[in-house]
Amino acid sequence: MTGIVNAVIWWRMSVASISINKPLEVIKLNDGKSLTAEILPFGAIIKSIKFNNQEMTLSVDDSQYYLENPFYLGATVGRYANRIAGGRFSLSGTEYQLDTNNGPNSLHGGVKGFNKVLWQVTQQSESEVELYYCSPDGDQGFPGQLKVWQTISAKNGELTLRFKATTDKETLVNFTNHCYFNLDGSDSINEHFVQINTNHFLPIDKTSIPLNNGQTVAGTCFDFCTATQLGDALCAASPQLEAGNGFDHCYIFNNDGSLKTMATLTSPHTNVSLTLKSTQPGMQLYTANFVGAPFKARQAVCFEAQNWPDAPNRENFPKANLLPEENYEQVIIYAFSE
Repeated sequence: MTGIVNAVIWWRMSVASISINKPLEVIKLNDGKSLTAEILPFGAIIKSIKFNNQEMTLSVDDSQYYLENPFYLGATVGRYANRIAGGRFSLSGTEYQLDTNNGPNSLHGGVKGFNKVLWQVTQQSESEVELYYCSPDGDQGFPGQLKVWQTISAKNGELTLRFKATTDKETLVNFTNHCYFNLDGSDSINEHFVQINTNHFLPIDKTSIPLNNGQTVAGTCFDFCTATQLGDALCAASPQLEAGNGFDHCYIFNNDGSLKTMATLTSPHTNVSLTLKSTQPGMQLYTANFVGAPFKARQAVCFEAQNWPDAPNRENFPKANLLPEENYEQVIIYAFSE
C-alpha cells in the first residue's frame, strides 16, 4: 500500500504537469449510440464497459478499490504482460533479474507494474482519451526509459485500445488489458459460449510457464474452434486444467502484425456477443480462477491479447524486445453486438 500512497502523493506534488485529471477521477467515453466506458488515469484502468446500459465487465462502484485492485480488474498491464520464468532474461548478452511476484516467476511487469502507476491524460474528447506514461530506466528491473501512449476510443459498438511505445535502450515490451467479461451479470461464467479462432495453445507447467512451442487443441477441452459452453469445458478431466486451476493458457496466432478476429464470447441470456480483435500474436484465456471478494472465482473470463508468455527466453517465440530505432504498436478491439 505504501507504494500506492506514494504515487498519489507524487501526483499532488506534480499537479502542474498532470493538469487534466486526478488519479481516480472517472473519464467517461461513449460512442453516441450503445457503448459507454469509464477510464481511470491510475493504472490506465477500464473501470466499466456498458453495452445498451448492461455492464459487460466485473466492476466496483467505489474507485478507491482500484488503488489495490488485487485481481488487475480492467488494468493496463506492462512492461511485460503474463509471466517471465524466474524473472530472468537476457538482452544482447546482458542478463537481467526482475522481482518475482508470482511464485518463482515475474508476472505482469512486477510488484509495481503499469497497473500501479499514474498515467497522464494528454488528450480527451467525448469518445476518446489518450494516456501517457514514462517508465524510467531500471523500473521494476527493466532496462531503458520507455515512453508509452495508449489511446482508448469508443465507436460503433467497439472499444479500441491503441498502444505505442519507444525506448532509448533495448528493453522488453508486451502490453495488454485485463478486463474481466461477464455479459449478463450472472455469478458464473459457465453458461457463456466461447469460440477461439486458432487450433493451437501453449500447455503449461505447474507455475504456468509454457512447456513447449504449442500443442493442437484437437481432442481436448481446449478446443473452442466452434462455440462451446465454458462450463462444459471446465468440467473436463485434464492435467492442464489442474495446472492452471482452470483455463489460464495462451492461444497462439500468426505473428504477421495483421488485425485478427481472435475470439468471441456470447451470453445465451442476453444474446450479447463480445468479439476480440487484435494485432497481437497471442491471447490468454483466463477464467478468473483466483478471483475473490467482492466477486467469485469463475464469475468472468479474460481475453488478454498479448505476446506469448516467457517469450524473452524462447528463441522460437515471437519477438519480445524493442530497440531504440523501433516503434512498438499494437491494437486491441472489444466489439459488442447482439
